Amino acid sequence: MPAPTSSATLPASPPGSAPAGGGRRLSPPWTPRRVIAWIAAAGSLGLVVVAALQVGVEPDRLIDGWQDMGNLLERMTPIEAPNLAQLAKPLLDTLMMAVAGTALAVVASVPLAFLAAANTSPHPAARAVARAVILGARSIPDLIYALIFVRVLGVGILPGVLAIAVYSTGMVGKLFADAIEETDPGTSQALKAVGARRLQIITTGVLPQVSPSLVSVSLYRLDMNVTASAVLGFVGAGGIGFELYTTLRTLQYQKGLGIALIIIALVITVERLSAVVRSRLTTHHDSPSAGGPTSRGQRRLSAPWTRTRVLRQIAIIVAGAVIIASFAGLEISPLTLAAAVPALFVGLADFWPPDFASVADLLPAAMTETLSIAITATAMATLLSVPIAAFAARTIAPHPALYHAARMLIVLCRGLPPLLLALIFVSAFGLGPFAGAIALGLATIGMTAKLMADAIEHLDSGPATALRAVGATRPQQNAAAVIPQVAPSFVSTVLFTLDSTIRSSTIVGVVGAGGIGFITYQSVHTLQFQTTTAVLIVIFTTVFCVERAADTIRKRIL
Repeated sequence: MPAPTSSATLPASPPGSAPAGGGRRLSPPWTPRRVIAWIAAAGSLGLVVVAALQVGVEPDRLIDGWQDMGNLLERMTPIEAPNLAQLAKPLLDTLMMAVAGTALAVVASVPLAFLAAANTSPHPAARAVARAVILGARSIPDLIYALIFVRVLGVGILPGVLAIAVYSTGMVGKLFADAIEETDPGTSQALKAVGARRLQIITTGVLPQVSPSLVSVSLYRLDMNVTASAVLGFVGAGGIGFELYTTLRTLQYQKGLGIALIIIALVITVERLSAVVRSRLTTHHDSPSAGGPTSRGQRRLSAPWTRTRVLRQIAIIVAGAVIIASFAGLEISPLTLAAAVPALFVGLADFWPPDFASVADLLPAAMTETLSIAITATAMATLLSVPIAAFAARTIAPHPALYHAARMLIVLCRGLPPLLLALIFVSAFGLGPFAGAIALGLATIGMTAKLMADAIEHLDSGPATALRAVGATRPQQNAAAVIPQVAPSFVSTVLFTLDSTIRSSTIVGVVGAGGIGFITYQSVHTLQFQTTTAVLIVIFTTVFCVERAADTIRKRIL
């Protein structure tokens, strides 16, 4: 798991010259940080072994399981092409759910982020409350929110939109608050010096600096929400997921595979389109210049209408039209939202107080199983992502064809909804955590490999160039120049992957893939709402503790 700092030796000295350092090997000293890194690596390896045994990862089972997977694929072929006319509305609903949920999340996240950022919060108490709201919102997966909201508001699109909005508020709010805290304080200090009020400082000094970050985060979250909305129908929240769930539950595997491929194609298409839009809107194509001369020969003190500014204004108009069309298409009006909020609070009153006694005997084992699924999935994703990332990094890829193939594989993996994979693997391997761990491991490869490949591409090429100049082979260059530089980024990526898989592992139980999600699903469907609250508190506490531990590890090792 966490990678130790490099102990690679420098390349051998040329023939006839004395070894550097009087013949002693030049390697990093055994500092306390390096010792901690090795201890963390050994402990992580032991933890992975224990977790893998907990979920039932054994050689015989892996062989038999993949044979069962082959049998399932045989039953799924030949693919039955679904009726696109019948799927058009569910597909459109899925897209509109993602757009509407993301829009609501951005609207809620902006004020929360300014309250949560240390440099814009009006008071430490307000910052603490805002941070708590953001953390609470992102600790519970969107599928669980949808499961609860469906019970409170009824089956339909609205619970799905609200579930996406609440969970995304936590994610967007955190990233946006971090971006606000990283802004240049010089502009704000200058505005404060001339008597600007707090609101004026925020709108003219801070907001322009973080706008590109907000656009990028919002578009990235939209990608994730399309994937999420594609499976919210599993719990009755509408969209294409309901069609897929019904098809697979009735053993129509050939038709189900056809729908699954359409979902994957939809997710990949939106992801690619979003990447292009992000690139165009967050990259400055025009050199900055002052405004043109006015009629009095003076220069305007306003931003010029450059190509980049025109594109951004057009993008804002188009985005606004798409958002309005999404709410209209889903028949969700401001009055509908206003009526849903009081109904939610009234319905959620039944979830209090939490009842730990009813599941006290089940929670420890279920949470242990959930963590074991997450750890095993993270280890699997890491092992498979490292070679993929090496091929997907343009700077070290051995051939352009391998580079493009690896990048295409990453895009494909990122288009696989984890719950969809979990449902398929449950059908192949049977109920239990084994199917959940394998499904999450494969579903997480896309994100992990992309982050690793991007880290490799942003490395300083100097050390590798120097080694190549003295005749080092490609493996020697990677071992001595690439690995030491990427180790910190890889550790951060693995910790981020673990954080993500823990959240996902709490929901795979909805389709029978083990973990605490099954208890959550059963408690909601049997109307034991106070038990549901107890389970959610355990999930929140676990996610919070893991997040704090990951931050500590980053600070100690990196």
